[in-house]
Amino acid sequence: MREPDWQPETAHGGTPMWGWLIIANVFCFILQYTVKGFYSHLALYPELLKQGHVYQLLTFQFLHGDLFHIIINCLMIWMIGKPIEEALGKRRMLSLYLISGIAGGVIQCALAWTDINPTGGVVGASAGVFGLIAAFAVLQWNREMTILLMFIIPVRIRAKYLLIALAVIGFLGVLTQRQVIESSGALVAHGAHLGGLLGGVLFILAFVQGGTWAGAEPWWQRISERWNERKVVTIDGGARADPRDSSRGKTRKVKFVEENIDSILDKISEKGMDSLTDKERAALDKAANK
Repeated sequence: MREPDWQPETAHGGTPMWGWLIIANVFCFILQYTVKGFYSHLALYPELLKQGHVYQLLTFQFLHGDLFHIIINCLMIWMIGKPIEEALGKRRMLSLYLISGIAGGVIQCALAWTDINPTGGVVGASAGVFGLIAAFAVLQWNREMTILLMFIIPVRIRAKYLLIALAVIGFLGVLTQRQVIESSGALVAHGAHLGGLLGGVLFILAFVQGGTWAGAEPWWQRISERWNERKVVTIDGGARADPRDSSRGKTRKVKFVEENIDSILDKISEKGMDSLTDKERAALDKAANK
């Protein structure tokens, strides 16, 4: 993968979006223990989602299982959210976070529905955090960074390898979740982590590198235009044979892309019609008759 051609946005005043996200998570964590039913109504339950409780795909991202859970996620929002917001701006950073969280919730519920990954209530900002990490890895593909393995051991690793490692860990976690639950009772939403990674990667590819939020055309439209630009004009009797036809003794053909027609027109404007070769005249006549 090539290095992306993004440019950091100019910093804006006021409270950064990553700061608001931390405040929202802390506020909701307090409400979990002070408002009756707050947790049970806003956590994500696969069966309730099937019944139409779609709002839980958003609300579960601001609930947490315990103090350690919220501390780790808030630290990650601060560490990764800060450079992401500097690169993308507030709106895109928030959209990235929420979309990645929703993607994580959908994947986790889908795994529960198929009985691949047993799931109770799902809570936590981890899916959104994994989306931020994935976005950072895509934007800074070859950048070396230091991470704390088990929050203790410093390890140097390129961003792209961190993304791959997290994806592999998440995939293995999904495959072994049932055995882990039976042996230790531990329940980790690996599907949500994988969904967050996927959401983060797709968000950057579609909306940032694709250009829809950068003021450029979407990547799918640019592909369509590039395809149309490469329409060819076929001229019989050319000097070079089409490799696919030469072995069969068919009439040889030469293909001129539209850019070649433009160069012929430029030549006419500079030197006149008399300067054209026979092949150029034939190409021009053929293009005019299309």
